[in-house]
Amino acid sequence: QPLQIATMASISARRGAESNRPGACRCHPLLFIFSLVGLAIVIAVSALLFVSKTNNHEGSPMFGAALGMQDTLESFATASSTTSTRTENTGSAGEATSDSSATTGAGDASSNKGLGAINSEVSVPGNSNSNNDQHVKYQLVFSTDCGAYQRWQSYLVFYSAMMVNQPGYVTRIASGCTDEEAAEEQRWHDEHIKSKMSDRFLLHLTPHFSKVKDENGNETGKKYDFFNKPFGMKHWMEHGQGMGVDENGRILNEDAICILIDPDQILLRPLTEDFSDPNHVFRADMGNRAVKHGHPFSQEYGYGADWKKHAVPVSEKDSPARKLTNREAADYYPAGPPYLATGRDFYTIVKKWTEYVPLVHKVYPYLLAEMYAYSLAAAHVELPHQMVRTLMMSDTGNQREGWSLIDDLPAKKMCELGLNIRSTDRSLPGVMHYCQRYMIGKHFFGKRRLPKDFLTCEKPLLFEPPPDVGEKFNYKIPPPPHKPPGEKKPLNEMQQRREAFAVCVITRTLNDAATFWKQHACEEGKANLNKVLDLWSVEEMHTSTGR
Repeated sequence: QPLQIATMASISARRGAESNRPGACRCHPLLFIFSLVGLAIVIAVSALLFVSKTNNHEGSPMFGAALGMQDTLESFATASSTTSTRTENTGSAGEATSDSSATTGAGDASSNKGLGAINSEVSVPGNSNSNNDQHVKYQLVFSTDCGAYQRWQSYLVFYSAMMVNQPGYVTRIASGCTDEEAAEEQRWHDEHIKSKMSDRFLLHLTPHFSKVKDENGNETGKKYDFFNKPFGMKHWMEHGQGMGVDENGRILNEDAICILIDPDQILLRPLTEDFSDPNHVFRADMGNRAVKHGHPFSQEYGYGADWKKHAVPVSEKDSPARKLTNREAADYYPAGPPYLATGRDFYTIVKKWTEYVPLVHKVYPYLLAEMYAYSLAAAHVELPHQMVRTLMMSDTGNQREGWSLIDDLPAKKMCELGLNIRSTDRSLPGVMHYCQRYMIGKHFFGKRRLPKDFLTCEKPLLFEPPPDVGEKFNYKIPPPPHKPPGEKKPLNEMQQRREAFAVCVITRTLNDAATFWKQHACEEGKANLNKVLDLWSVEEMHTSTGR
């Protein structure tokens, strides 16, 4: 492309010179000089781009500057050519305790603001990588079914990704849709997400994977919804936009940074391969500060070495997982979303993950079977993960999550931070994982109580707590049908602060997302923007299987 620009400028210069011949329509001499200067600059920038690309420095400041100059010169060359032609013709982007193996990351604290704050302005990313899909650097994905319960969760993921300017592609993997549901999900996605937020926000549809089968491969009539995550991930890696495998079964986009999150996670900052920030806290620090081949990262989850007891017995007799000590199993493998790995490493893991998860579920038919199977797969292929304790906030009683980044705030400031999360300069964890129930006083959020039709013009927004709610209440009142009704359960100071933040950040983010939806989907004057929906009083419960 730079050579094309140079050619255009050269033609422009030649035309400028020829236009001064006797009998030709005359051109101002300055145009000729301007064209020659432009040609010299183009040649220099072309050399800069060649060196940058050859050394794989696409993310470097030098490469960015060169691209910026290239864009400018493209405009110049086009303008020069147009001007020349005119002249010729006319003449004119849970364990609750800590241990001594946790460390903070090393780095220069003065060089950044911390883990990254949410941008205060919305910048809708374009599809700048559409012509070079196999080299998209960041691929953030999450797995869902086709139910309405996970539609609003998916919308919230995309909305938060837009708000933090998450780079690369963001893809919802939706498994098990009927033909009618698939068509409707694609229509809804295109209308409300792709066209309104970014054409890099994608929907990838897969078959149904949740049916449980016996040793002969026959369906048992039971199902385990979380089979969709490993099998959906494998299907996406083999068939998704920007991904794929070659004839030898090797992943094509092996250098991509693949990031797997859950649908009930709100992005609080962009997720990338960089962990150099000194505010990060690690378990069993391996010294790695970036995701690269052989060095995956993930949030540490609280199941320690339990996965080894339940999962390792289904592995091969010579599996490296069988050689791990309990300490090694707890230090490097109790992984959970967000997971981050290169395309090559993630595909290596996911192939064994899909092989192990039915076996693990057979001997351990419970919620964490797929997570235990992931740990086993990573251990079998000898890819220990750097466990991070500052990637996620979720359980307000857990000391191995990212709460430490905001625990210094007094209770009266916690809700205010949550309500104004997009304008803060504070260091923040990567995601808020709202898989718990959160409450302070009678202010409450539980994802299963949010009405399935929340994203409609008629439905009101959520009632928001006052900014000082963290100071007003040192107790919580569980919602109906809790017995005895109205019981006040005490909160300690830590829970008081964290519950206030959680309720406020989730409520405000949902309201902002719903407002964005209504602004683009509702007729003027038809959007209900009243903040009166109180989930404490909502008793109807929803699940991922409700459609």
